[in-house]
Amino acid sequence: MQSDVKRALVLGGTGSVGSAVLRELARRSVPAVFTYHRSDDKARMLAAELGHTALRVDLADAAATSAFLDAQEHVDLAIHCAGVSAGLALPEIDLATWQHAMAVNVQSAFLVCRWIAARAKRCDVVLVGGLDRAQSLPLPAHFAASQGALSALAMAVAHEVGPHDIRVNVVALGPLDSGISQGLAARRRKDYETFSALRRPGTAEEVAKTIVWVALENTFIQGKVLSVNGGI
Repeated sequence: MQSDVKRALVLGGTGSVGSAVLRELARRSVPAVFTYHRSDDKARMLAAELGHTALRVDLADAAATSAFLDAQEHVDLAIHCAGVSAGLALPEIDLATWQHAMAVNVQSAFLVCRWIAARAKRCDVVLVGGLDRAQSLPLPAHFAASQGALSALAMAVAHEVGPHDIRVNVVALGPLDSGISQGLAARRRKDYETFSALRRPGTAEEVAKTIVWVALENTFIQGKVLSVNGGI
């Protein structure tokens, strides 16, 4: 008899948002396999506390990421929380920095989508990003470009995999009180708070609830970017 327990794959599980997503999945009794790169202690702690499985993977390495995915069984939901950024002006962004951001933020998301599509089985894919394309924001160019790529990727993939009952969407976050948002200059964080309808940054815990809802409960949103940014 086939179990009705859903299984999750989370890429970037030790980041601020990723770890909050893992906690929300555990709260909803959804076991997960999650990736991490350097945060060995945090990965072990999350695995022990929440009952998930941690696997070390360098998501900038396409071959390693593909090998990791090919070793997995089919999952019911895949959540891509991995992301890197740096508060650099355009002249400071060298090619290596650009390529690393694209590899972690976009290439690994593409590989997940391709892996899911090849199996052609029901699944929900959520790509967690930081730009909803309806805004004009002062962001580092390499980060902004990678986030725009996520929304275009989701749009295209959604049309291709939709007939297989596979949903692909992006949840675009605003500034949070933790994670890569801490890399913003204090003045820039203040500007975001001023123009936020809620006048505050979000928390990883509250955005994780939306991310997991989209992964578990959504049945008819497809290829879209959902803004969870406090009204910026």
